[in-house]
Amino acid sequence: MYCIAISAGEASGDMFGGALAGELIKLRPNLRLWGAGGSAMQDAGVDVRVNMASGGTIGISETLKSLPGLAIKYHRLRSELLRSRPDVFVPIDCGALNVRLGQIAHANGIRVVYYLPPSSWRRRPKNAQKLLACGGRVITQFPWSAELLSEQGVDARFVGHPLLDIVKPTQSKEEFFGQLGLSMNIPTICLLPGSRSHEVREHLSMMIDCARIMHRELGGAQFVIGAANRGEGEAPAGRARLLLSRIKSVSRGVEDFPAIRVVEGQTYDCMAHSDFLITKSGTATLEAAILGAPMVIVYRGTAIMRFEFMFRKAILEDFIGLPNIIAQRGVCPELINADASPEKVADIALSIMKNENEYARMKASLIEVKNQLGESGAVRRAAEMVLEMGGLT
Repeated sequence: MYCIAISAGEASGDMFGGALAGELIKLRPNLRLWGAGGSAMQDAGVDVRVNMASGGTIGISETLKSLPGLAIKYHRLRSELLRSRPDVFVPIDCGALNVRLGQIAHANGIRVVYYLPPSSWRRRPKNAQKLLACGGRVITQFPWSAELLSEQGVDARFVGHPLLDIVKPTQSKEEFFGQLGLSMNIPTICLLPGSRSHEVREHLSMMIDCARIMHRELGGAQFVIGAANRGEGEAPAGRARLLLSRIKSVSRGVEDFPAIRVVEGQTYDCMAHSDFLITKSGTATLEAAILGAPMVIVYRGTAIMRFEFMFRKAILEDFIGLPNIIAQRGVCPELINADASPEKVADIALSIMKNENEYARMKASLIEVKNQLGESGAVRRAAEMVLEMGGLT
């Protein structure tokens, strides 16, 4: 019986790992899977030996805070890899953890197939040598990533983006609105503040103030907040309770406060059935693009993160939003740090919503972005590639 170990470092990696594991089991029902991840991988049948809940970080300062916990998990997973010696090791993204693990596995004769390599969205990748030290077998979700890595000697295969298979609403608009008691006759705006504690702290109040402005200027609007299934170290319903309590605290005694619903576990329905999105940068922006949802992209970091951004922005990509990075132009407006004020965000969102041509232009551009991600069936193709590149066919 063959054994594959999968390592996901944070929530999106766990989602991708769960989808991959499901397809691997369909292809090889007797396959044994274990690894590091979370609930999605566990639900797919992976023996999760190292829990990676709340493993994701943004920026140097946040990464430094997480290092002690990450180091403990790294050593546990390293020991497990060398003890169990799986037939194939599949690291997913999360370079801070997985690149070193991939290198150690390769150096000890364990075949490595890197799925969704770190920073693969970059147009100027800098990690080819590190991936070669992991064995040089890579499955990537962006065509330019495969091309650029291949030029540097990596066996890189493009199979399409797994989100094309994952991102789908679960209900029709009529069903979703009926469930929440929303009106079909007034504008609906989706707010996505993020799941990390500092993201909720920095974004939620700004987004609520923005909602109040838009509600007033539109003569009535309704809002949905897509709550992550889990926050950092919280029970499944913990994030939704936190969001609700904050909304109640700021709405108390305020006249004409807009209707804001917090929706748990149906973020894709929130995105797909809203007229417009105000979302923090990250994977959510690409999910929204796949669903064709016009948006404004924001990001407000902590004071330390803002200071860090001032000194690093010259070496960063031209954009922070994935749709803009993929299109290599400003498809969706971006507002960062101090620019992401309620007034500015509301003004830009309203100008797009009220301009039919601009609104249609953005929707057409998002279709172009989606088309660059390949075709559906990416997860199945990735599973087949893992077996082939891992020598298990």
